[in-house]
Amino acid sequence: MLRLYNSLSKKKEPFASLMSKNVSLYVCGITPYDTTHLGHAFTYISFDILVRVLRHNGFKVNYTQNVTDINDRDNDILKKAREQNTSWVELSDFWTGKFLQDMSSLNWLKPNNYIKASEYIGPMIILINKLLQNGLAYQKNGSVYFDISKKKDFGKLSKLTRNEMLKISKDFDENIENPDKVDPLDFTLWRAEETNQPSHIPSFESPFGRGRPGWHIECSAMAISTLGEQIDIHGGGIDLIYPHHEAEIAQSEGATLKTPFSRFWMHNAPVSYKDEKMSKSLGNLIMVSDLLKNYSPNAIRWYLLLHHYRQPFEFFDKDLKKSENDCLKIQKYINHQSSNTEIDENIFNKFINALEDDLNTPIALQIITETVKNKGSVSTLKKSLSLLGFLV
Repeated sequence: MLRLYNSLSKKKEPFASLMSKNVSLYVCGITPYDTTHLGHAFTYISFDILVRVLRHNGFKVNYTQNVTDINDRDNDILKKAREQNTSWVELSDFWTGKFLQDMSSLNWLKPNNYIKASEYIGPMIILINKLLQNGLAYQKNGSVYFDISKKKDFGKLSKLTRNEMLKISKDFDENIENPDKVDPLDFTLWRAEETNQPSHIPSFESPFGRGRPGWHIECSAMAISTLGEQIDIHGGGIDLIYPHHEAEIAQSEGATLKTPFSRFWMHNAPVSYKDEKMSKSLGNLIMVSDLLKNYSPNAIRWYLLLHHYRQPFEFFDKDLKKSENDCLKIQKYINHQSSNTEIDENIFNKFINALEDDLNTPIALQIITETVKNKGSVSTLKKSLSLLGFLV
């Protein structure tokens, strides 16, 4: 029985799909600039394992991942486009292509629906109109805001105090001092075009006036448009729990009047480097494209899977070197043994049991290592490695 940790309930729960053997999965994707760093790879390889384990369990997975090429914030993609004297569209296309190339090198399974926020302005406007009609949003000076006082269970995912929410909202550039807001924690659904707005900032027509969508409404619109009004699993980095995923729950359930928006919420831990979380803002990035110059895709994948998806870790080059050596030993063993051996069902079942226990990849890799050490079945090794996405 597959059991997954649900961030909503804060416990492991048996997984069963809403639609029998069909699973709907949404994972928050990249903001396309300066990709792909090791933190990105850890997130998307972790959910790649989830997809593979679900499929092994007989599920058909409909997987959507977005590209946040636009949002309401004056974010770095707009700043970088201006610095490079290029359009946000060209910059987005370049870095999205780079991300897909890097992840393909790691044998990542591309989602069924890999979509850009800029392509879903219409569905976003529809959701915002529903929220206005349902009395959960209000307009002021051409912008639209979600009224958190109308959603009594706002905060049910993060379980943060109001002061904690205020601090994090400020860190995420949500303007908590905006005088147009009834409550500083009300979040933006549509940001009005400013007077004399610079040409490098995108703007779109809407019933509320020209402007651009809020960051949070984008994911709700893309998830609902591709997967339906209620989904099985929603994932992303743990730093997105508040405000992004909290806002997604409030606006999705508020617009559709269906609860829950997602039955399972899964969040992976951050990767750090030089004692700080790996992030674009800090500039302490370890890029996958640089690692691939010196290490095999299998070694990078092995290194990432040595860490449970909910386990924070710090990058050290010596650990990746060890992963490369471990992968070479496994491949050497496979190459020098007969591949006609029977599957060792006992070993393979232990391997599967580890993965079905909230994707415990460290234990799964340990079982693979012990199989080599004990000169076990090569067929079992190949089947296990293949399930984890290794190239054998």
